[in-house]
Amino acid sequence: MINYKQASRRLIGSFTLVIVSACSTTPVTPPPPIVEIEIPRAPAPAVSIPAPDSAVISELPNQADINPNLVPVSPSTIASGQQSPAVIALLNSADTAQQQGNFKSAQTTLQRAQRIAPRDPEVYYKLAVTHRNLEDYRLAEQVALKGVSIVQGQTRQLRKFWLLIADIRMQSGDIVAAEKAEYRASRY
Repeated sequence: MINYKQASRRLIGSFTLVIVSACSTTPVTPPPPIVEIEIPRAPAPAVSIPAPDSAVISELPNQADINPNLVPVSPSTIASGQQSPAVIALLNSADTAQQQGNFKSAQTTLQRAQRIAPRDPEVYYKLAVTHRNLEDYRLAEQVALKGVSIVQGQTRQLRKFWLLIADIRMQSGDIVAAEKAEYRASRY
C-alpha cells in the first residue's frame, strides 16, 4: 500500500532541497564586453653593422679563370651512381610489373625502393611515371618535383624530370603549366 504520509514527506524534502540549492547558487553575470584597442607601432630603427676587415673581398676572380663547363654537383650525385643490389632488384621488379600493366604492384615495389634509397633519382623518376600511369597526377608531380630537388646540378637529369613534369601536367589538363615545365626543361 502507498503510505501517503511518507510519500508527501519525501516530496516536500525533495522540493525543499531544490529550492535551497537554487537559492544558494551565485547569479551568473555576463562578462564585460571586449574592447579592442589598436596600438600604433613605430618602425624599428635601421641598424648598420660594419663588416670586419677580414670579410671584405679584396679582388674578384678574373673571368678568364672561371671554367664555364664546371657545374656544381650536389652530394646526391656522387651517391646516386652506387645503387644497392636490393634497389636494383626492386627497380627491375617494378619495370616488369609496369610492362605487364600492373601499376599498383609497381607502385608498391618502388615505394619499398624509395625507403631503401631515399636519395636515388631513378627511383623517384620511375615512381612518378607509375603515379602518372595510375592517373594520380597530383602525386606524380609531387614525386617528380622531389626528384628535381635531388638532382640539382645535373643538367641531363633535370631536363628529364622537367619533361616528365610537363607530360604529367599535360595529361592532367593543365596546358599552361605544362608549357612552363617544357620551357624549364629547355633551359637544361
